Amino acid sequence: NKVFFHYIQTKTPYVILKYAMMKTNNLMYVLVGAFMISSCSDNVEGVNGSNENQTGSTEYTASAGVDWATSRNVSVSVSSPKTTVVSIYSDKDCSEATLLVGDLLVSSTTTSLELNIPIHCETLYLKYNSVSGKKTMPIALNTNTRSEVVAAIVPEDCVQPTSEEDAGFRFYHNTGVAMFEDTWPNESGNDNDMNDVVFEYDLKVTECQKEDLLPAQGYKEGLKLTLDIRAKGGRYPIKLGVVLGGLDKKYIETVATRILLKEGQGKETELATGEMKAEMPQQQLFGKSQFCKVTVDTEHGSPVIIMDGLSALGDNTNFFQTTKGFINPGQGMLRAEIILGAKVRTSLTEDLDQLKAYRALITDTHNQNFFIVTNTNKEIHMKGYRPSYLYTNYEADSAGEMMEGVPYCNKNGFVWGIKVPVGVKHAYEKVLFDNAYPEFRAWVTSNGADNKDWYLHPAAEKVVEAW
Repeated sequence: NKVFFHYIQTKTPYVILKYAMMKTNNLMYVLVGAFMISSCSDNVEGVNGSNENQTGSTEYTASAGVDWATSRNVSVSVSSPKTTVVSIYSDKDCSEATLLVGDLLVSSTTTSLELNIPIHCETLYLKYNSVSGKKTMPIALNTNTRSEVVAAIVPEDCVQPTSEEDAGFRFYHNTGVAMFEDTWPNESGNDNDMNDVVFEYDLKVTECQKEDLLPAQGYKEGLKLTLDIRAKGGRYPIKLGVVLGGLDKKYIETVATRILLKEGQGKETELATGEMKAEMPQQQLFGKSQFCKVTVDTEHGSPVIIMDGLSALGDNTNFFQTTKGFINPGQGMLRAEIILGAKVRTSLTEDLDQLKAYRALITDTHNQNFFIVTNTNKEIHMKGYRPSYLYTNYEADSAGEMMEGVPYCNKNGFVWGIKVPVGVKHAYEKVLFDNAYPEFRAWVTSNGADNKDWYLHPAAEKVVEAW
């Protein structure tokens, strides 16, 4: 009856079994699955530790000291025999998605960098202009330590920049994918596919690195953030968002907002523009009537960016870009683009706190507080992140079920969100996450020591290859 089903949604498997045996005289069997991790660390890039697989219930634990991070920081010092411009990537293909820092002006004076890289990365790649064209130089890393400073010297055949514009600005870059379950504060059980909301994020921070450009350009730091809705496999989500931690409103002078249809590499259609808000009129998109609104709130500490429109995507049967047979590759993704311009600095040694606040959005992923909002106005964040100021019912809604001092991580260790610093493919509907990524289990049980690149090795036929 309805009372029983409400009861089982809120109780542990043991209590469910006990209740069912009390109330059912002819009980044949009760199949109960539990997803449990005994404890969580304080690291905020948490992910689910386990779930019931397709052949039965499986439990395993992670120690209290497990490091759930899927990225790490590395310090790099770069110098060159002559003034030149370089870019550094986390992958040998040197694709735009793996760019860490671009248009870096270097010389014989050492330039020190703090970069955030994928946890599995063992080599960085420095790209530079030589007398015979563009070349790439590998920079070996020590994966066993996070305090190591890696030194890189640009080869002798490098060339000087051809214009001051090329040598005047530095770009820090960070991109990845965020995946969420929508059942918080309840565990997801057999539906833990981590695809209730899937979106791609891209952050690019620009800063000046040449003193004499400041007066002419009136230059200021800036952030360009894009959020692309890739898939929605849940009934409850209505919005997605991000809190940009550490970026006080006093560092924001201008805001520009756009809603776009991202249709492919370098191809996009503008749907709406604004400053603090952009709103797309209701129109036919993805085969049905669609709306979208993006708001930027800079009046309550760190900026809160909300993208509304998830409820109109797909349906409650086949969902949006998650169900086999109902995937439409290449149809495009709704994109929110937000550009924040900082206040003008007249000197490279002035307002360094502003400079550091923008740079830290890239180098410290703790400042990237992604979340979703459900149809009951619950915010669901990743492990360790606090709700935004908009959500005041966290304590009441969590009902004491979360681990003490660790928001959005319950006492079994279950969490509802994961972010990975590469373009990870998402699981098909009803495919458990640790089946879609078989090496994920070994990564968890080794406390993050083994299979650090688990997210690069999905199981064939269990993830969406194109969307």
